[in-house]
Amino acid sequence: MVPKYASLSPESKEPGEGPCRPCRGWAGRFRGRYDRRVEDGVRGPSRTAVLTAVARALHREEPQPWVMDDYLALGLAGPEGLGLLGRLRAEVPGPHLLAFSRWMCVRARFAEDIVEQAVAGGTGQYVILGAGLDSFACRRNDLPGGLRVFEVDHPATQSWKRRRLTGLGVELPARLVFAPVDFERQTLREGLERSGFDFGQLAVFSWVGVTMYLTLDAIHATLATIAQCRPGTGLVLTYNQPPAALAGSTAQIAATFAGLAAEMGEPFISRFLPGQVARLLHEHGFGQVTDFGPDEARAAYFPGQADVEIAGAQRLVAATLAPASAPGETSAGQPA
Repeated sequence: MVPKYASLSPESKEPGEGPCRPCRGWAGRFRGRYDRRVEDGVRGPSRTAVLTAVARALHREEPQPWVMDDYLALGLAGPEGLGLLGRLRAEVPGPHLLAFSRWMCVRARFAEDIVEQAVAGGTGQYVILGAGLDSFACRRNDLPGGLRVFEVDHPATQSWKRRRLTGLGVELPARLVFAPVDFERQTLREGLERSGFDFGQLAVFSWVGVTMYLTLDAIHATLATIAQCRPGTGLVLTYNQPPAALAGSTAQIAATFAGLAAEMGEPFISRFLPGQVARLLHEHGFGQVTDFGPDEARAAYFPGQADVEIAGAQRLVAATLAPASAPGETSAGQPA
């Protein structure tokens, strides 16, 4: 059964209205948006990727200890990022902006913690889907050198990112593999294999800040590709909850940034409730499903700050690809 909120389209007035258009992989998201950029000669990252980098940079203005230190974020965001930061300061209430910034850092830190655990267990591949301005590969020199980091994104975006990193004086680490995928012309699997990814070896996939822009068909297609990996492969993803499930400042923050994303040409399409995401993952063979939100984040990353505000419309999920004969369990909190 299709989850009630899974087919929410930008034009829908009620959850479930508006069918999901069939698409190939992520083509439903990228068709039009990236093509338009190429035609216009603009080959930079999406504006929401710039927003993410700005939010991670903003966290560095808070007192230490930080959830994470993305010291490359503002440089990667560039002049557009500085302009966006000025607009956010002028238009978004300070507490709401900080709550959003904290969550953006929490979700990055959570994924990085999962990768650290996996690497300690022998995993040697990390795939970042829709990498945008992610700086993991350039920042985390503390991890074993055998880890290969595959950044999946549109070829034009990756070319821009290479130039920006060079301009910042950042040497590209040997572990970093740019995996360009033009979803108009190839599948996710084809793009990964062409870049040297081994579906027969363990991996972790990070799919953070993406699913809300995709149709349900595209989400299914991506999960089906990841499910072709070796059992034991890990997945970290985010999902956004429907407005009807939110209240108070959480609802206000969600409305602000969903509206901003729509203004940037990237409206939210799919939203889910926690149980719906767990069922979706189980359908594709994932087990050990862990749901992680603001309450868990406070306990894990803000000790002694029980009242710290963290944006809560989006939640994280960690899951592990199970052998066909070993269905997983659903739990709450930090994965073991």
